[in-house]
Amino acid sequence: MSRIKVGLVGTGYIGQVHLEMLRRLGGVEVVAVADPNEELAKAAAERFAVGKVYAGADELVADPAVEVVHDCAPNNVHFDVNAKAIQAGKEVLSEKPLALDARESGRLLDLAEKHGTLTAIDFCYRYYPVVQEAAARARRGDLGEVRAFVGHFLQDWLFFETDYTWRLDPRVAGQANVIADLGSHWFDLVQFVTGQKIVEVMAELHTCLPTRRRPKGGVLSFGAGGAGGSEEVAITLDDYASVFLKLANGARGNFTTCQAAAGRKVDLELQVFGSKESYAWSHVRPNELWIGHREKANEVFYESPQMQAGETRRYALLPTGHPIGYHDAVFNLFRDYYEALAAKRAGKPFRADFPDFRTGHEMMRVIDAAVESDRAGRWARVRI
Repeated sequence: MSRIKVGLVGTGYIGQVHLEMLRRLGGVEVVAVADPNEELAKAAAERFAVGKVYAGADELVADPAVEVVHDCAPNNVHFDVNAKAIQAGKEVLSEKPLALDARESGRLLDLAEKHGTLTAIDFCYRYYPVVQEAAARARRGDLGEVRAFVGHFLQDWLFFETDYTWRLDPRVAGQANVIADLGSHWFDLVQFVTGQKIVEVMAELHTCLPTRRRPKGGVLSFGAGGAGGSEEVAITLDDYASVFLKLANGARGNFTTCQAAAGRKVDLELQVFGSKESYAWSHVRPNELWIGHREKANEVFYESPQMQAGETRRYALLPTGHPIGYHDAVFNLFRDYYEALAAKRAGKPFRADFPDFRTGHEMMRVIDAAVESDRAGRWARVRI
């Protein structure tokens, strides 16, 4: 069977991650990239030996050689890129958040279902082997009934007033920053591990730095800021948020996120407390799953292709004791998606249990509820 041809939109930080992981996959070839930043696009094409460079997403989507579109562009164009790709008959793998709000994400989901599009969204943290293991143990009943959960996602890349990103501009990012950027990942982890939907939230969104220095020439995500050639701008979007949450089964939890937490780089943690045992996972120690007990000694389970549940062993890519990392988690997601896509192309049955546009729409509904709760100062239901 011929290789699956991929076109990627957005060649910044996360686009480079996608390109790096795509070249690890067998049977997949990136044939085109697109970015309005011509210099960035050409550099990515040269680095990854991509033959075509487009200035815009429309040209890439119109290319008949492109079969799958990877949308790594900023939030404000997610809807247009994804919608046009679906309508052009392409398969789509998108970055998160899926759109600017749940109205847009709902339309994308409807379009994908109407056209029979195989979609995915890059909620990659669930693809660490021991996170998969925690979810598998919960599904087989080891955790028992979920009673409570807590966690955080902390970073410091927006610590200084000279740190600036398009994610702080509501015209590009939408109605929220950190609760959409980092919160969406954590909300996905909660639903994936517990198997329960988030149904209600009480949120406070806060701006730690109400003014920042924005480079006049623009800035990429994760780029270091500088005072030279900058201008002072007012910041209205959140760089801190705290949320109380309720799950469908009545379990309660809380979550804190901040991008101005000095010294915290990617400090992501989830703890889930069940009626039989508890689980804790930290991105600081990503290859360990802590299992808590009341009546016997606690355990630390290390990722292992020999000892994990049968359905999760495939994600432990190396022999026991050799830790995998962030790139490998993204690779695990991509591998699941492209194996399903290869089966779809061959007319064979396939499993599509990776995060897709329905997952992305669910997370947009939680984000919308958090924004609504913050503005109203009360609990908000996650709208169905």
